[in-house]
Amino acid sequence: MMIDKYIFRCFAVSLLGFALLYNLRRKLRRDRGSNAAGKDECIKTSPAVAGGIRLESGGDPDIIIVGAGVAGAALAYTLGKDGRQVHVIGRDLTEPDRIVGELLQPGGYLKLIELGLEDCVKDIDAQQVFGYALYKDGKDTKLPYPLESFGADVSGRSFHNGRFIQRMREKLQHFQM
Repeated sequence: MMIDKYIFRCFAVSLLGFALLYNLRRKLRRDRGSNAAGKDECIKTSPAVAGGIRLESGGDPDIIIVGAGVAGAALAYTLGKDGRQVHVIGRDLTEPDRIVGELLQPGGYLKLIELGLEDCVKDIDAQQVFGYALYKDGKDTKLPYPLESFGADVSGRSFHNGRFIQRMREKLQHFQM
């Protein structure tokens, strides 16, 4: 009988919480629907704006991308080049301050060239990588990338992740503003 009392209380508290949240959501929708200008509001992000978020009235975006990391920024740039109005929403648009390096393989660099983003690895102290070197028990061997059929600029790149992301976000500004 004791268990039934706890189950009933949990159910009652959950139902009460649901009712409160439902009413709060209805109130917020009603308040939002009665703005003075009668225009929709959308969030447009830009690293140049303090805090990374600016609220603008009017103008519906074609696409909203949540996440301004490598994938979100590359997708937004590509869609912006195609003439779409893209809004990117990011939690924090400051340069990530953590110890994370990237090793972009030559195929990834070729994809950056294809997307028009190859300049994002310039001026961020990116180092060209031409293969691997293995060391064990005083012996070493080198494993170069097979890059003979590509131009001299094609290679892997090693760089700081945060700087690369910031460069991609800066490039996005051409289409965001």
